[in-house]
Parts: sequence; C-alpha cells; structure tokens
Amino acid sequence: MTQLYVCEKKSVGVALSNVLPGVKVKDTNFIRCGDDIVAWASGHLLELCEPEDYDPVYRKWSRETLLYVPDKWKLKEKERTKSLLSGLKKLIRGLGHSDAVVNVGDGDREGQTLIDEILEYCGWRGQTKRLRLNDVNPDAIRHALDNIKDNAVYRGEYMAGQARTRADWLVGLALPRFVTVSLRDSGYEAGVISVGRVQTPTLGLVVERDREIREFISSPYFDVRATLILDGGRTLAGRWAPDDSHAAYLDSEGRVTSREWAAAMEKNLRGIGGVVSKADRHARVTPPPLPYSLTKLQMAASRNCDITDTLERVQKLYESGFVTYPRTGCEYIPEGHFAEAPKIIDAIRVSRPSLSDMLGGVDLTRKSAAWNTSKISEHHAIIPTAKVPLDGALPEAERKIYEMICARYVVQFLPDCEYEETTVEFESQGETKEKFRATGRTVINPGWQGWEKPDAQGKGGEKDAGDDCDAGVLPSVRQGETGIIQLSIAEKAISPPKPYTYHGLLATMNNIHLFVSDPAIRAKLKEIQGIGTEATQESVLSTLFERGYMEKKKNPIYTTELGRRLISILGRGKSEAMSCGRNARRFEGIYGYFWKCACSPDITFKVS
Repeated sequence: MTQLYVCEKKSVGVALSNVLPGVKVKDTNFIRCGDDIVAWASGHLLELCEPEDYDPVYRKWSRETLLYVPDKWKLKEKERTKSLLSGLKKLIRGLGHSDAVVNVGDGDREGQTLIDEILEYCGWRGQTKRLRLNDVNPDAIRHALDNIKDNAVYRGEYMAGQARTRADWLVGLALPRFVTVSLRDSGYEAGVISVGRVQTPTLGLVVERDREIREFISSPYFDVRATLILDGGRTLAGRWAPDDSHAAYLDSEGRVTSREWAAAMEKNLRGIGGVVSKADRHARVTPPPLPYSLTKLQMAASRNCDITDTLERVQKLYESGFVTYPRTGCEYIPEGHFAEAPKIIDAIRVSRPSLSDMLGGVDLTRKSAAWNTSKISEHHAIIPTAKVPLDGALPEAERKIYEMICARYVVQFLPDCEYEETTVEFESQGETKEKFRATGRTVINPGWQGWEKPDAQGKGGEKDAGDDCDAGVLPSVRQGETGIIQLSIAEKAISPPKPYTYHGLLATMNNIHLFVSDPAIRAKLKEIQGIGTEATQESVLSTLFERGYMEKKKNPIYTTELGRRLISILGRGKSEAMSCGRNARRFEGIYGYFWKCACSPDITFKVS
C-alpha cells in the first residue's frame, strides 16, 4: 500500500520526508520514501473561474454586468503553477484502490480547503487521511503521524473554506465593478477599485476616525484633585471620585464639564477639613504574560520594532523549524509540552545570548498558567522549538521576532511580580461630602517584570492615558486621621480622538464588538473575535496601503481621498442597487448585506 502525502508547501514536504522511513529518492516535485511519496503544492493551485469564463458578456464592466452568480461553481488552474498541478495529477491518478492520500495542508480551514480542492479537481475518490502539523520538528512530526485521522472528520472545514471563498468571490467581483463604474461615471479615473469583505469594513473604521478628528470641536473640562495635608508633614494626593449623584455634571467619559459646578466646588472646599475614610493595603501578584498568539505577536512587533509583515517572517521561522505553527489565535501550551521545556531553554541559551540575564532567573520546575490543555481547541501558542538557528542565519526582522517569541517563552519560568497595592480614600468634612481616592503600588519583588515590562495597553490597543494609579509609594495613614484639604481644579481641553496606528487598528479589528450596540451581534462578534482572521488581517492592511486607500505617516494611519470616496460611494449606493440591470434583486441583497458590514458597526461577517 502506498500513501501519497500532499503538503501545502515544499519546506513542509522536505521536513516530513526526513522523518518517514525508507530509502529517499528525490524527483522534481516529490520525494519517494520507500513505498510512500511526499509531494507538495505551492499555496493555492486552483482559483474560481471569472464571470467572463462563464459568459463573455461579463468582460465589459457596466451597470448591466455587475453581478454573476454561477449555477455550478467551477475552478481553473493557476497559470504559474500548472506544471506543479500536472505532476500532482499524475501521482494521484497513478494510485491504486488500496492506496491512500494524506492531506498535509496547514492545520487550519484554508489549508484543509487548499488540498481538498486539489484532490477533488483531480478526481480522487479513494481513502483520504489528515495529518495536521503544529511544527515541523522531527519529534512533533512523529507525534502527528501517530495521530493521523480520517479526512472526513474535517469535511466541515472544507465546506466553510468553500463558503468563504465563494462569498469573497461575489462581494469581491460585484462591488468593485459597482464602485469602479460609479467613480468613472462621476469623472474620477482611478483604475479598478477593490472592495473586500474584511478590507472595506476596516477602511470604513479609519474613514470614520478621520471624520471624527476632522470635525472635532474642543471643549473644556475640569480636572478635580485634592491634597490632604496631615500632621508630620505627610501629604496625600487624590483624584475626585464622583458617585451617581454627580451624573448631571459629567460627560460620557466621567469628566466634569460644568464650569459653574467646578466654581462652586472650589468655593465649598476652600480650606476645609478632611478625614481618611478608607486605608487598605493588599499583597498582589502579577503572573507572567501568556505566550504569543499571532495577533498579539503582530501588535507587539509593530509597536516595538515597526515590523508590519510579521506573518511572513514568522512563517519562515516555522518552515525552518525554529518556532511552532504561527496561524493561531491561542495563547496557551499543551501540558504535555512541559517535558520539552529543558531542551527548548537550552536551545534559547545557545542561540540567544542577549537573553542571558533573563535565563539566569529561570526555574524549570515552575509551571505558569500558560500550560493548560483545556484552553486549546486546534493550535497552541507560538513558542520556540529545540532547533537552534545558526549564528547570523536569521535576517534582522526575523531575528527580532524570534527573540520576542523566545523571551515570552522564557518568562513562563520566572517568578511572579509581587507588590503591595494601597488604596486610600478621604472625604471633605463640610456640608458637602466629596470623596477623593489615591492608589499606589510598592514592588516587593519585580519577578519577571525585572526583565520584560508589561504592555501598557488600553481600549483598542492604544496606550491608556489614565493615571488613577500613581504606582508610587503612599504615606502611611490610618482610617480616621484628619487633615486640611487643599483643592486643585485645572481647566483642560478635551483632545480629539487619536489617529489609528498599525497595532491599534489590528486590536480594533479583533475587538470590533466594542463598537457595536446590538447585544446579540455584540456577543457574536466577541465570540468570533472580530473581523478577518489572524492569518489574513495583516495582508488586509497591506492591501489597503498598496492600493492607495490608506497611508501611514510615521506611526499614525490616515485614509486618502480615494479611500474616502470609496466609502462614500458605498454609502449612497443602496438606492441605486435596483438600477443594475441583470440580477438586480440579487445584487441589491448582496449590496445591502455588504453596506451593513462596511459602514455600520452593528453587522459584520466572518466564517467560523
């Protein structure tokens, strides 16, 4: 019996052939391993036929030819890989009834679909198995070979991949024609305009942020603080802590906007006494951050190293065997991998001398919360393998990303950060009881934070400018102590929203539910973790830059005139949908759905 392993990439095929038993005989596009054969694709070898492949009338872009919906979907061979597909076809058709094909596509929906569509196109109807690899180290491959499953188990992933491809085909062919024709009719020549299920909603986010910044009108607010002067020269600085009774004087962000109220507050509390109403001290610990998912790695690489092609870089590290499978949304590691930690730490010690100080604090008996098999559905977090890259073998960007992955793995074996958190509240003793709060932190043992600082992230992935926590040492006080309040009210101007940054936009795409008001849709978006996938979001942003819809000015991202025109046309186009000639009603349905996706925060789409 012969088994034909069909891999997604040559690098995976070579790594697999090195593990399989038997004499190795290399050919142009495959390797024989005894009775078995390892062959490979090169990404997608097939693509959906264009509308004009079904009917020549669709070659002309006009309002009469906006949409074609095939009765039977057809695939065609990509020109650049025809010879590769021809070789696979010969291998598949040369198999006997007792032989088997093993799908070794990447371990996700896209990898499943990519190989299954090749087998279907080549007419394979025999036994099919599935080998899913999380990394290409020999031990990991041997473990995966011991756990091969029937390919039918993943039939749902293939169907989901087909559905996503066909949905993108309909949206990506009908709406570009509509926008391109609309721009042309208005006298604006910009070539072919692309519209996508994920890229255009993302562009819509940036267009809306630009509009908010452009139309922003500043207004004043009042920052209210007080210092309680105690005996012995001790002072306690706190920020005003409003309650529900103050709602009429506050905006949606909790800022005081009433000048009259601020003036009355200053008058009522001038020179008045204050009393400490609460003084709590608690021992706290902060565990190490979890290992990287792809999205978290992309955000960190963009923020720390200005790298915006992280997936491409980490994919090369994976194919070289230095890190595990990169297209993952998980931040946990299987508990069974804990036994491999000494080998991985030794590899890091050899290859990353820059981490020697951090490695000095490693305790290999320590098991952080990252080791949790129950948190893993498909792929685990991105971690280093025991394979050591040769000195100087990695390009600069890949070296930086590899070092980030190594550092995040090493901290799993470092102590928690231990600190004492203090919260003190004091109240005015006059007729009006106003409360002020001060918080502080005293580090007892920095633990892992002595080597890797935590990310300072707020909503949407941008830095949080709040300073409720002074993170300093507060004076020693007791509940009931009294002193004199010295009030400080500073008039400030409300700042406009900040432009998106690369990592901020990635974070927003994954937290799109924060912008949604409908509870049911908000919950669904939170469940599927936003728009796009870890593997596609980076390429979506690249496409928006390459096609001139957005531009990056140092760190901030802005839309261009073309990007704003695109969203504007989609916004006014719903009323024009019924004038689209053939398939007008179908186009209206697709347009209506897409407009909600692109320009309304309440609906989006993602195949799960």
